Amino acid sequence: MRYYTTKVAPASHGVFFNCLRCEHQVSTLDFVIRNGNLRTQAAAAMNIHYAKKHPPNIPSTLLGDTGSRVTRQRIRPGIVPSAKA
Repeated sequence: MRYYTTKVAPASHGVFFNCLRCEHQVSTLDFVIRNGNLRTQAAAAMNIHYAKKHPPNIPSTLLGDTGSRVTRQRIRPGIVPSAKA
């Protein structure tokens, strides 16, 4: 999934990558061609920005919230859980 939009800037011959959730922006002109494709570098920078600044919303039950009423049962191989009546 892409976490950014792109906009070509004909006057500067660059492409701007804009974050979908904030005002962060990078341009292909910010990178050096020696390190590879400029668009790839800009896209990677935007993906890193998104991962660091906009972490996913993970329900607290998945993070081990002890106050939750949801419990998980660990099943060991070869052992069948008994049905409670």
